[in-house]
Amino acid sequence: MKVLLLAPERWDAIKEKLIAFAGKYGEKRLTASGIALLRKLDPAKHPEAGIAVAIEDGELAGFAFILENGEKACLIVVRDDLRGRGIGCALLRALQTRFGRIVCHVAADNPSSMQMCFRAGLTAVSLERGPTGKPTLRFESGR
Repeated sequence: MKVLLLAPERWDAIKEKLIAFAGKYGEKRLTASGIALLRKLDPAKHPEAGIAVAIEDGELAGFAFILENGEKACLIVVRDDLRGRGIGCALLRALQTRFGRIVCHVAADNPSSMQMCFRAGLTAVSLERGPTGKPTLRFESGR
């Protein structure tokens, strides 16, 4: 597996593919606002955004997208047949390497994503109400 940080000039060419991938593999756990922010992402206006992709056997295995270090959006999606292999962790670590501090919000009923954040070295720092009203853990790195 190879993890790549995409250069901003490549974002427009791949955004719709990532959105379709999220629709197929996101298990309806991704926020509509996060998807909308990815759709509207403009490299010229968002230098603090990042997209990392994981490639396995020449195919997209997963991706992560953050905006404003994750404060505005943090989406991580991995193909279901490849989950449990550390791909989500590798994507988060690539973004941490690039940005230093990142933030992710994970609904309390999503233990797999919580485990991914812990394995990537993020720390749960607070419990908040998420956009759907669910209890949501705030994870941070690089504090």
